[in-house]
Amino acid sequence: MFVWKLSQIVSLATFKTRERQQILALAIDALPPMQKVLLRIAKLCVLVPFFVSFAYIEGWKLIPLLLIAGLLYPLLTSPIEICFAKPHLMHAIRNFQENKTTQA
Repeated sequence: MFVWKLSQIVSLATFKTRERQQILALAIDALPPMQKVLLRIAKLCVLVPFFVSFAYIEGWKLIPLLLIAGLLYPLLTSPIEICFAKPHLMHAIRNFQENKTTQA
């Protein structure tokens, strides 16, 4: 199943939104270097055609389109990040809970 939002992952259902984002960041940090490179390449493959199309737009019409692109950026890249981070989520959840108990 392809996941669009972190809230769709069952193991993250008990966490708040900010905590889910922190767990995703931990999972991405746990990726091996080659997978991190592949993640960045995959994000670029999605974003480059989108932004190259803006090269043909001139004048003030470009400003609203750039604002829309800024809002769409997380919608385009989050599913890719989640897909790459899924195998490392359980490890990231354990690390997050350990850090949370040590800070308390």
